Amino acid sequence: MKKYIILAFTVLAIISCNSGNDEKKDRLKLEDGEVIISKYINERPQIIRKAQEIDGVEKFIYEKEYYEDGNLLKEGPLKDDKRQGLWKSYYRDGTVWSEGEFTEGKREGITKSYHPNSQVRYTGSFKNGRKSGEWRFYDENGELLEIKYFQAEPIIE
Repeated sequence: MKKYIILAFTVLAIISCNSGNDEKKDRLKLEDGEVIISKYINERPQIIRKAQEIDGVEKFIYEKEYYEDGNLLKEGPLKDDKRQGLWKSYYRDGTVWSEGEFTEGKREGITKSYHPNSQVRYTGSFKNGRKSGEWRFYDENGELLEIKYFQAEPIIE
C-alpha cells in the first residue's frame, strides 16, 4: 500500500511540475502575430493577444477577450502588459457597451457606457483610476436622469 501512495505522489508531482513548466509552449499562435492566451472549456479562445517585436523583444500590444460563445467582449491596446489607450466592451450582439481610456492599466480620462439600444447610459471621467468631475446619467431614451460630481482623492505613495 505504501508503494502505491508513494507512486501516486510521484506521478502527481511530475504532472504538476510539467503542466505549468512552459506556459508559452501551450499557446497557439495565429496569423499576424496573434497568440491564444487562454481558452474556455469548449476550446474557444477566451483571450487573444497580438505580439510585436519591440527593441528585439516580443511584447504584447493588443488584447481581445471573447464571450464563451465566440462573440467579442472587449478589446484594446496594451503597453508593458497593461491597458493603455482606448478600450471598448461589447454586448453579446456586438453593440458597444462601454468605452474608456486607460493609462498604465488605470482608468484615466473620459468614459462612456451605453444601453443595449445604443443610447448613452452615462458619461464621466477618471483621474488616477477614480471617478472625477461631472458624471451624467441617462435613461434608455436619452433623457438626462441625474448629474453627480466626484472628487478623485489623491493617491498617497
